[in-house]
Amino acid sequence: MSKPEIDVLDEGDAYPYSSHIRVEETELQIGDLLLVFESEDSNVVNFFERVYGFTWPGVITHLIDGPVPAEFRDFQRLAEGFESREIVTAPKREQSSFLVEDRIVRSLTLYRYVHGGGMQPILVDERRDPVEKEPFEQEVFLCENAGEVIETLFEEQSLTDEEASHVRQFLLDAGYQDEALPEAEG
Repeated sequence: MSKPEIDVLDEGDAYPYSSHIRVEETELQIGDLLLVFESEDSNVVNFFERVYGFTWPGVITHLIDGPVPAEFRDFQRLAEGFESREIVTAPKREQSSFLVEDRIVRSLTLYRYVHGGGMQPILVDERRDPVEKEPFEQEVFLCENAGEVIETLFEEQSLTDEEASHVRQFLLDAGYQDEALPEAEG
């Protein structure tokens, strides 16, 4: 493959100064999720990588719950991965962080992976100390549908009333219907 075409899609002067670009036909924004499959014919995801930034030669990503914290993907190999479908993007839909317990920040990020069979929500749940940047706990949930996202957040975990309120607002901000969410305590 020849050098891929890269377009700036925001107000950045060039792609290293941008937060939203296009590599060939695939749009990427800082915060989006890359799903790196075992092979181009596989449905098994090896790694989830969050787009962290762009440089002249490529994209910097951070692995979610992976063996190493960061990865670098040059644009040519990334474009080849997009073309073969070995790498696909899941755009960030919503993100929220809030304090839980005394010294823990919980961050929820919802991604939307669109594929030939439809749309699949991907939820990333992270916890970290308020003075740290790196989370000490990360979980990725591949949900079948919106109902499974709601179930994962409300039914599989015990939440305080305040935490449930934050989770509820996160889902409302993501476009979920109020009627579909559990009633707020109060």
